[in-house]
Amino acid sequence: MFISEIVDAAENRIMIEGEKAVDFTLKTVEGKAFNLSDYTGKIVVVNFWTTWCTYCQEEMEELIKFREEAKSLNVELLGVNVTSSEQSENVVIQFVKDLELPFQVGLDVHGEVSKTYQIIGIPTTFIIDRKGIVKKKLLGPVTSDMLKELVSQ
Repeated sequence: MFISEIVDAAENRIMIEGEKAVDFTLKTVEGKAFNLSDYTGKIVVVNFWTTWCTYCQEEMEELIKFREEAKSLNVELLGVNVTSSEQSENVVIQFVKDLELPFQVGLDVHGEVSKTYQIIGIPTTFIIDRKGIVKKKLLGPVTSDMLKELVSQ
């Protein structure tokens, strides 16, 4: 096995369901910061998206609906905007304000979190259990009902 294959295998760990999610810290659209590890003890749904992605735009209504329903389930929803693929941070901030998104949105300004989580298409959603283990990786748009079913398993 070549060194590059070993490095690739280590970097691919996040893609394996059942592995520990890699912690990250992101600045929010409000200028604060959050860490994924802040939510240990809760089920966390992490959704990677951009403002220009049609599927992401359509999915936002479902995420808003899920967020309202998830409050009683002790589930946290976090948005990760792939800001490195956006025109500007201001476009993202305005998008979040216009939709009044009721969940934290972190700005992945340099694409580091997206790279760590190997986001090759958007939207992509991860479900992370109370112990910080990746339970599911979902490629493409999700619905509120789909997420409710998956977090209750």
